[in-house]
Amino acid sequence: MLNSVRVWVLLLALTSFAAGIGAGLYLGRPTAVQPASAEAFESYRSAFSREFQLDPERSRLFGELLRNYQRDLDAARERVLAASRSELEPELAELGQRYRRWIRDHVLPPEQRASFDARVRDWAPIQ
Repeated sequence: MLNSVRVWVLLLALTSFAAGIGAGLYLGRPTAVQPASAEAFESYRSAFSREFQLDPERSRLFGELLRNYQRDLDAARERVLAASRSELEPELAELGQRYRRWIRDHVLPPEQRASFDARVRDWAPIQ
């Protein structure tokens, strides 16, 4: 049985399919955007304060504004990343279904397709 070319093709297709699913799940998992350090603009703040000779109160206010700016930048970046992920999910799902159909209809012989369909139902993330 292991000498059959069809078995080896099926084994290769299923292994590639499983590896693709694993990589997709790993790479597609949500990740938190790492916020920049609280002093991301520290060199800018220092140079600005020196250039314009800010008194301590104005320097504190300027630092607070820069921290708020960094927070807003991080929030905007997170919104854009979340939106792009949600837009990509339907396309990835359709792509997975398309390749599953191609494996089923073009790799497997007709007599093995029912077995493949049963196996696919066991792999919930693929559906």
